[in-house]
Amino acid sequence: MPLVVQLLFAQQGTRIQDSLQGGIDTKQLEEVVVIDTRFPTKRSQSGKPVIKINSETLQNFQGLGLSAVLKQYAGIEILGSQTYAGQNKTVSIRGGRNRQVLILIDGVRVSDPSRIDNDFNLNFLDLSQIESIEILKGASSTLYGSSAATGVVNIKTKTNAPGFRASLQSSTGSQNSQETKRDLNLFKNSLRLSQGGEKFRTDAYVSHHSATGMSAVVGTETDPFDHLNLGTSFEYKGKTKFEVKAGYDHSTINSDYDNSFPLEDADYKLSTQMDRMYLNPNYNYTNGGLSLRLGYQKISRDFQSDFPFQTASENTQVELFNKYVFNNRIYTVVGTLIQKNYADYQQGQQTTQSDFFANVVTEFTDQIRINFGGRWNSHSNYGSHFTYSLNPSIQIFDKNQNSLKFQAAYSTAFIAPSLYQLFDAFSGNLDLQPEENTSFEIGLVYKLKKWELSGTYFNRIESPSLIYDLATYRYENATDQARYYGVEAVLLGSIGSKLMLDHQMTFTETRDGDLRYLPNFSAQTRLSYSFSKVWSVNFGGQFVGKRFGLDNTTVLEAYQLVNASVFYQIKKTPLKLFFHTTNLFNENYVEIEGYATRGRNVVVGLNYLFP
Repeated sequence: MPLVVQLLFAQQGTRIQDSLQGGIDTKQLEEVVVIDTRFPTKRSQSGKPVIKINSETLQNFQGLGLSAVLKQYAGIEILGSQTYAGQNKTVSIRGGRNRQVLILIDGVRVSDPSRIDNDFNLNFLDLSQIESIEILKGASSTLYGSSAATGVVNIKTKTNAPGFRASLQSSTGSQNSQETKRDLNLFKNSLRLSQGGEKFRTDAYVSHHSATGMSAVVGTETDPFDHLNLGTSFEYKGKTKFEVKAGYDHSTINSDYDNSFPLEDADYKLSTQMDRMYLNPNYNYTNGGLSLRLGYQKISRDFQSDFPFQTASENTQVELFNKYVFNNRIYTVVGTLIQKNYADYQQGQQTTQSDFFANVVTEFTDQIRINFGGRWNSHSNYGSHFTYSLNPSIQIFDKNQNSLKFQAAYSTAFIAPSLYQLFDAFSGNLDLQPEENTSFEIGLVYKLKKWELSGTYFNRIESPSLIYDLATYRYENATDQARYYGVEAVLLGSIGSKLMLDHQMTFTETRDGDLRYLPNFSAQTRLSYSFSKVWSVNFGGQFVGKRFGLDNTTVLEAYQLVNASVFYQIKKTPLKLFFHTTNLFNENYVEIEGYATRGRNVVVGLNYLFP
């Protein structure tokens, strides 16, 4: 019997909420993913290259941040992660940009409609509040809506356990460029308290991050960064068919920044505030479940420079979807999504979009499975569009800890221009047409006992692309069709019982597309060695190949960074100590032309969990 049906019928009667909402014992079922179908499925049975980052992996990056985690995986680049703390981060998956990557927090889409790409600022997120991350690469607009052209990143925040829990994370260190004097100028602290019984559970958290050691552009003046994050959540999980989780999150970021045109040190300041609220109720019944995802973000930014200005934006989503299992071979998701984006350009502008979608997973046999679906969306500016996806997978063999799986996908995506691209007084263009993407991928996953080797070829076509025209200084639609293609390869395994290897490579190429600052080849290697139950060490190497600069002509040289971490779990206590060294050999390199990059730095800290 297929896994999802085993999960759905594991409990008799109407109690199927654990399988429908992913509240299952992931240790007992090994690694379970939800993102590619919205049903809990073993990663080995998923038909797409899903990345699952669990809490243990996230613990190894405490003190370093979310960007350091994400860039460890094939096909993912975080542009700006090696510059000063206040730099906007560009999330790139398979050669795409921010506008083509959808960020979800607990299943609710988050964005800032006043930003150029209507994207979300990763600097708002503190790693200490995250339980796990799932990343779905490839076009996923059929299941998740517009902006999911190259991938979806679903961030799951920590859940509350019965009883009283307290967790503390504290770290300090340096965040300097290669030439800066080494001193303590990085401080991160977070505290989370939770209390609850079998039905009602609640928590409250606060975190603070400050860094004062680096300049934004190459220069002598430092540009401090300060982030305060606090929030609370509430959960109800009774023995009835109903459950709900709700929360509120507030962030304030104050940072200095420098002049971009021309590049020079400047005493500019940016203050940003975000308020985020969500409500996620679920009602479960025999063979199915109905879920509602309500989300709202309000973001304001105040730029103090030679030309000061302010922005304000609001993002609202209402998504209602129903999961249903027809029999032991067919299960479906049907739903609707309503989005509203508002920004105060030209005394206030907004767009709305309404979607209706359906997705079906059919398991013809235990080896052959097809995941397919369609989405119709109606945009207030651009009318109706239809996207669809087809994702077959075949388990060629699976015996004696050896297996071989074939998987492929063909899908389309739709991306409307942002409010900035339409209405900005200097670079906006009301004549812009929406971008459409068509993606194809094909790959194999081979497992040999303790080793796993996977490879995926991907091909994506944008037509018409949304570009910034340096001749007109406005956003335009490209006249040429852009194509992005490449290969991802991943090797995972253990050498003996103590040494783990994780090697990931990505080749990316384009024809008439935009790969500025993005490498044609990149590779990440991680070695983890456990000396004992209390001592462990990680070594990481990152190679970033040659890439084009801002003018799409200048070639930026390749570089390689080496990082090391040591962890010590104090016996018979909930206290874990860690020590990180990044850019061990203090290499000079360029990530963004004219901007400073991080040299050799150290971070030392602790994690404490009670009880």
